[in-house]
This record gives sequence, C-alpha cells and structure tokens, in this order.
Amino acid sequence: MTKYQPADLATKEIYDQILATVGNGPAKSAGKVLLLYEEKITFIGDCCVRMNKLVHFRSFLQNASLHLNFTDRHNYELSEGLLKNNPNIDRLSLLPWTEIDFADYDLIFCIAYDEVRLLEYLAEKYGEGILSGRFRPMVYSISELLLIPRKESRCIFPFFNELMSYVTDSLPGELYISQDERDWGDQWLKARGLQPEEELLVMCDSSGGRDKLLSNTVYFDLLSSILDRPGVRVLVFDERNIGKEEFYRQWLGGRKARRIIVSKGMTLRQNLCLIASRHTKMVFGPCTGLMHCSSSIYNHFLRNGLDRSAVPVLITYTGTYSKENKGAYFWWGSSPLIRCLMLKERGGKPEMMLLSDLSVAEREKNDTLPCSFYTPEMLLDFINLSMYEKN
Repeated sequence: MTKYQPADLATKEIYDQILATVGNGPAKSAGKVLLLYEEKITFIGDCCVRMNKLVHFRSFLQNASLHLNFTDRHNYELSEGLLKNNPNIDRLSLLPWTEIDFADYDLIFCIAYDEVRLLEYLAEKYGEGILSGRFRPMVYSISELLLIPRKESRCIFPFFNELMSYVTDSLPGELYISQDERDWGDQWLKARGLQPEEELLVMCDSSGGRDKLLSNTVYFDLLSSILDRPGVRVLVFDERNIGKEEFYRQWLGGRKARRIIVSKGMTLRQNLCLIASRHTKMVFGPCTGLMHCSSSIYNHFLRNGLDRSAVPVLITYTGTYSKENKGAYFWWGSSPLIRCLMLKERGGKPEMMLLSDLSVAEREKNDTLPCSFYTPEMLLDFINLSMYEKN
C-alpha cells in the first residue's frame, strides 16, 4: 500500500476512521458489496482474464449481493459482451459516483489507479456521517489485482489479505453464453449459407499490436491452403466494418473468397455467440482477446456437460513478450483447452513447439522468436494434425 498523508486534517481524520474500520468489521459476511471499477478498459484479453477472478469473490463472499459498477461509460460494450449472464455478479451498472449510495454498501472494493479521488469524495460527501459513526465504510483496494500495474498509481486503501490469498488460485475462466445465444449464432450462420455438413473455422486476424500477427503473406497462404479442403467455411470478424470482405477477395480471388463469411459491424457479444456456434470446429488466432474469450466460452460449456469431442480445436500462436507482458505461460497456463504455439531457436533455426510440452523452466524463459518466423507450412501441418487427432 502506498504511504499516503492527506492534505488536510479533516480528510486525515476520515482516512484514519476508514483504516480503523476495515480491520475490524465482519467483511466476509457482508450483505451488499460494491466493486467500483474506475478505469477505461482497453484490451478484451486483459479484461477477460481479469474478470475471471470474479468467481473467487462469489465463492469467498458467499452471502453477499455483488454489484459491479463501471464509472467509465466507454466500458459498456466490453461489460455487456463479457459479463452478460455472469452468475458471479448480481448487478452491473455504469453510474457516476453522484448516483451511487455508498452508505448502502457493507463493503467497497476500489479498482482505480488513483484511489485518493475516492477518499476525497467520501470525505466531502459523507464526512460528517463517518466522523459521527453513522457510516462506517469498509473500503479495500483490489486495484493491483484487476488493473495492469502503473508506477504512478496511488493505491492507498488496504488489501483484504484473506481474500487476496484466496484469489491467487488459478482456475480456467468461464464466459457465460446461453443456449438461446448459441441457437441465435447457429441461425445467423445458416442464413449466410453455412450448410450442416460444412466445417466452420474461425480465423481471428486482428490484435492490439501488429507484431503479434502473422504477416499478410503467411496468413493468406495459410488461409488459401485451408480453403483447399472441401467442405470448409471460414468466419472472419470485421467489427468496425472497414471492408475486410473486399480485402480478402483481393488476396484470395473470387472463388475462395466466396467461402468466407464476414461478420460486419456486429457487437462483441454477437461475435462471441458465433464462436460458440455448434458449427464451429476450430478457432485460430494470435495471443489476443478473442482467443481468451473462446477459451472461456468452451470452459463453461464443458463444465455444463458438453462432451469433450464437441469442443472445437482452439489454437493460439504467440511471439515475443516484453517483461511487462509476462509471457505465454502467464496468459495461457490456466487455459487447458488452448493449444498455445511458440517458436524457439533450435540448432540455428526456428522450431515450433507447444507450451504444454515444455518443462517448467522452459516455459519461464523469455527466448521466444517473433511471429515473423512462422511459415504457412508449419502452421498448416499443425492445424491438420490437430483437426484430425483432437480427441
């Protein structure tokens, strides 16, 4: 916790009252809990991985009603896409602080880079009630748990140590697509010409960084070879409706491009329902958000009775990671359905290998090669092997 000294005595007295309260209240038996998420979410993958931790809150605070509030309204699409139907949250909202009755909650978790702002707001709005004892807020910080670390962060509220140790256990994430949503995805694909006997392969072709992607030449050579197989259709997402359909036609030619189904300008949730379709046989892409979502979707289906043989082949390819981005094992080590590919130099040349095949020591080494070293042949061989021997 950052050492913090409030600028004025009144705020300091309120801060001291909050610190005195959090260590003594019956936090584990709280009735109403507010998770106050203050930051704009930038990356789907980060959000998917971090929101998976909510299952621990539900398990630990078993009798509590959990409310998650995103103050930044830019988070609406991601929160709707990733958290709809989530049984670990009782209410999801996008309210400014002025519309939140903080005194209505037994326990408040702050998720912000600047937690001082919340302290100052509580001091201004509820200072008299806090000092008189009418309102005894229990405010904890979980910013370091749910946010990407920043050096300039001002995290001043204490950790809920018992909960923090409980949350460290790594579990496969889940994303809660309903059967009605799966039905919708099936019907949408059928309306675009997908036949019952055809295999649908989902190709994720975008990422937050260009260095995480295959080159266009390698990607389209691979895709062209995939489309040589009879009975294969490919789904591509064009979330921003930037003209991918024509772009693919220019690379592949008209005959093969007609076997591409493009989802144009649809919401994240709609695209996740397409990934969840019963027609999907493979999802392939870089270390990016949609791959994390795919993993979480099918983790959930498996936990609810889906036969393992009905799970699509899920393949992610990875490149180099900066120190801040941890490495492939950090992102995929708790994703049992994902076949995580990486390249390492062996005998003076790139060799493709599976993360799951590496020793613990090898997984931790930061010696992977960039995505530019992948070839269409090595990826196609792996896809063919995985598709025919996935069970």
